[in-house]
Amino acid sequence: MSGRIAALAIALATIALVLAQDLLPRTALYHTWQYALALAIALAVVLVYANAARRGEDGPGGKRLAIAMLGAAVVGIAGLASGLLGPDTAEIVGAPGTVTPVPALGAAAFFGSVEADTLAAGSGGIALRRRNGPEIALGTGSRTVLGESLVYLEQRPAAYIDAYDAHGAHLTITQPTNPSFLSPVLLFRDTQRIGAISVPLDTFATPAQHRMLRALYFTPQQLAQFSHGAVTDGRAGLVITADDDAGHPLGITLAPSGRDVTIGGIRVHATLGTYPALAIAAAPPTWALVLGIALFLFGVVWSSIGKPGAAPVVSGPAPSAS
Repeated sequence: MSGRIAALAIALATIALVLAQDLLPRTALYHTWQYALALAIALAVVLVYANAARRGEDGPGGKRLAIAMLGAAVVGIAGLASGLLGPDTAEIVGAPGTVTPVPALGAAAFFGSVEADTLAAGSGGIALRRRNGPEIALGTGSRTVLGESLVYLEQRPAAYIDAYDAHGAHLTITQPTNPSFLSPVLLFRDTQRIGAISVPLDTFATPAQHRMLRALYFTPQQLAQFSHGAVTDGRAGLVITADDDAGHPLGITLAPSGRDVTIGGIRVHATLGTYPALAIAAAPPTWALVLGIALFLFGVVWSSIGKPGAAPVVSGPAPSAS
């Protein structure tokens, strides 16, 4: 009986390890040798018990439980194949209002337009459109399995930039080094290391004023480490440096989210928040999970019914001798 309980516990652990790929897709553990080794050991234990139970070494109940072990093995093999053979999680970063083909999914990702308040709330979304399927709208917290891929949104730091000249006229923002050339939304595709931390980095320009600006994104916690907590009032902020067309430095300033600052003769208003990237992670096939878990539950329930009883014996008065 103790061996049966141990086998059940390991079978449950096997299923839990594989389901984690769908429930916690951000974890990088699934493509490591440690994860593969843990699944392989669990599978070996499950299959050894199933073979012994099939031969009747654990009684009638064990024979029935072998079906549950088979179900756990189906799930475990699917998870092992996904972890070993599936690609690492990829992120597709797209500018608001653009379309990016995703050949791996046979779809195109439509990145939704965003305003400053939407970006601050982190409520941007992405729609996946396929030739032979309905549109899939992805929002915060949603996830969808497409074949052997799990798609979901990964929130990234972003900033909506408004700039004005000395007379208050709105200036056009460009991003000369980014695909989103005319977008006012900075997506911080690069990073820069400052001391012990690495912070998101992006650049933008105001062509009318011949200014090139670099922006470093700092969280409220990071700014507090630099003794700027009182200045930002607990908000995230940008550290902005400005140069002219000739590369001459024009100053540096801290721009808390939602406040105006002046640098290089222009007024900058930055609204900080998040904008989603499309994340694509390898996932076990849904049919394997459904089949395996169904077999596991069926085997557990069937084995719990107990050993079939013998035919009842009816007692009564002994027949009299004639």
